[in-house]
Amino acid sequence: MTNDDLLDALADLQHDLGKYILLPISMLPGDATDDDVRDALRVALRETRTAPGGTRSAAEIWRGFLAEVGDALEEIPAWTDLTRAVDQALAWEPSIDGNAVLDRRAIQQDLHAVSRVTRRITEQLQESR
Repeated sequence: MTNDDLLDALADLQHDLGKYILLPISMLPGDATDDDVRDALRVALRETRTAPGGTRSAAEIWRGFLAEVGDALEEIPAWTDLTRAVDQALAWEPSIDGNAVLDRRAIQQDLHAVSRVTRRITEQLQESR
């Protein structure tokens, strides 16, 4: 893949995963209940991107990105941070079906990290041109 191809793939990831994984949680009112947070988390992780072609989960978007870029980003310093951020965000999945009290702030931080690190890896790739 060329740098331009990688930058295009990262832009798609930023849009489809970075943006849409955080949106349902960030749109909740301040007084949202645990059930509200749980439902928003379900949408964030299981119905992350809805388009005319269907609905894709966060995990599906991530797997598609990995299939597209292969190991082409492994030399970029933030690559490990990106994989860690996505893994941490996806680790909230079991909480959707549970009934434990959810830490909304921790969820938001973990979901926001995906976007933040995607931007950082994009910047690092642009600098390496």
